[in-house]
Amino acid sequence: MAGNIDLHTHTMYSDGSLTPNQLVVKAKEIGLKAIALTDHDNIAATEVAMLKGKELGVEVIPAIELTAYLDENSDVSDLHILGYFIDVRDRELRKKLEFYQKEREDKSRKVVKNLNAIGYRIEFNEVKKLAKGTIAGPHIAFLVIGKKDNEGKLREEFGKIPETGEFIQKYLTVGGPAYEARVAATPKEAIDLIHQARGLAILAHPCWNLAEKDGKKLIFNDKVIEDLVKIGLDGIEVYAHRDNEADTKKCVEHFEKVAAKMKLAVSGGSDFHDFGSAGKDLGFTDFYLKIPYNILENLRKLVKTD
Repeated sequence: MAGNIDLHTHTMYSDGSLTPNQLVVKAKEIGLKAIALTDHDNIAATEVAMLKGKELGVEVIPAIELTAYLDENSDVSDLHILGYFIDVRDRELRKKLEFYQKEREDKSRKVVKNLNAIGYRIEFNEVKKLAKGTIAGPHIAFLVIGKKDNEGKLREEFGKIPETGEFIQKYLTVGGPAYEARVAATPKEAIDLIHQARGLAILAHPCWNLAEKDGKKLIFNDKVIEDLVKIGLDGIEVYAHRDNEADTKKCVEHFEKVAAKMKLAVSGGSDFHDFGSAGKDLGFTDFYLKIPYNILENLRKLVKTD
């Protein structure tokens, strides 16, 4: 089948802003043949989106994006593992996701308290109301930035009203003054859980997690991928973006070679959120990358049907 796809998207059930139906309608409007719905630690939107996809003629792949924490001695603090073609009715998957949702909620309560102590006005109930499912950093940042009471503090800290990504980077990432760790899967647990649900385990955006900028040069950490392959990784998201076209092309070229060398499947997606995040527009309509349908066909061949 000809046409383009997007295998990394989010809805308001994690840290996106669109409903499942709105996401599928948008995909149809821009001519995508298929999307994978990859909400963080959450599958609440999947079946709704799949039904809308059938109605509009857009294939919706049941998927997820799981957070995995590495050993504290690792150069990388956390990774995201995409699970494609998962069985969303799998009991073990649902049980684990309930646990991860509780952990995310507990973490977010602590983050809100930390921000209060720093001087920002925000209440946890506001965060929970905004997040329809998985609570994530963009929800908290969006609320803080949107409050009139916080304008003075924000201008003092940033010299302007920041974007959500800027706020997250300063306060909510590892080492930030409001950061809180949470219990999450190890890479092996994430990969095993995806396989348990009959899915394919694909490393998300290695172009960010495993490519460090050193001046004009990108330093790649392929050792992490080698270790993941040993515990069952099926592929990597080769076709993803960096913060500019030149670095994106370097990353794509590098990870194409890595995938070929390690005999890994390849995937690609915009990481669409529509919530002021680092992701691109759905289908990369704002960028040079395009993901052809044959990428999905090749992935489908790897799915075990027994």
